[in-house]
Amino acid sequence: MRYTTRVEGGIRYIDTGPRGTSGTDFLLIHGLGGSLEQWIPVIGLLSPTARVIAIDVPGFGHSRTRRGDFDLTAAVERISDVLDALHVDRCVVVSHSISCVVAAGLAAARPDAVRSLVLVSGALLRASEIAQRPSRALRHPKLGLVVLSQFLAGVVPVPRFVLNALASSALLRTVTLWPFVAHPGGIPTEHLVEALTGSGSLAVLRILLTADAIDYHGLLSAVDQPVTLVVGDRDRLIDADDIARLRRMMRVVRVSVIRGCGHWPWLEEPSQLAARLTSSETA
Repeated sequence: MRYTTRVEGGIRYIDTGPRGTSGTDFLLIHGLGGSLEQWIPVIGLLSPTARVIAIDVPGFGHSRTRRGDFDLTAAVERISDVLDALHVDRCVVVSHSISCVVAAGLAAARPDAVRSLVLVSGALLRASEIAQRPSRALRHPKLGLVVLSQFLAGVVPVPRFVLNALASSALLRTVTLWPFVAHPGGIPTEHLVEALTGSGSLAVLRILLTADAIDYHGLLSAVDQPVTLVVGDRDRLIDADDIARLRRMMRVVRVSVIRGCGHWPWLEEPSQLAARLTSSETA
């Protein structure tokens, strides 16, 4: 499905239009190195009953720069300005992976505009600590390898012809996607290519090099709004201890587990993810 993208305040976005029959506005924030394209299947499932806005986080997607510029505070401010320009209030902010810090920053800065958070694959307590102190990977070598894979995969924009080659080869899928998804061969080719189009940014490298300066725990702890966590049971970055620690930091009202799914539910199980986003409204 194709959507018209627009630009507001230098941020490219999709807006499906007036609030739907559910009375809900969703703001979708992609993960590290991604773009709004990753949400396309989910947007199609949510938009019949809700207003859905998906953005390119400043520094990523079409707003990436050659130098890899990224500033968390500035990104939150610019996203906040977009909400005002689009007259969005009391929205549900849905973030993927490490972009939970962007969502948390927005929620803390705009309690008037953010009704609740849904963190998709966002309980990255151990992973964030490894990013901040790589020596900790010695205690968790498998996790350290997956964390490194996440950063490396997000650094370089991948041309579409390479994505087509990856999608058409079972071997390439397995070799490149194992850190991210549970079943690389089960993803429809068109979804894989579309979701990864526009991904890759040097801002990922900047984030890695300055990770120690990001107060990950402090940002999450500052959120007062209710939080739903959606996680795949095959996510190699998150375990039960991560979830328990997140519960102690935030007002987690629901943990929703998608079976047979890895770190990218928006690509692996968009229907199940959309259902959980919808049900998060009744939590």
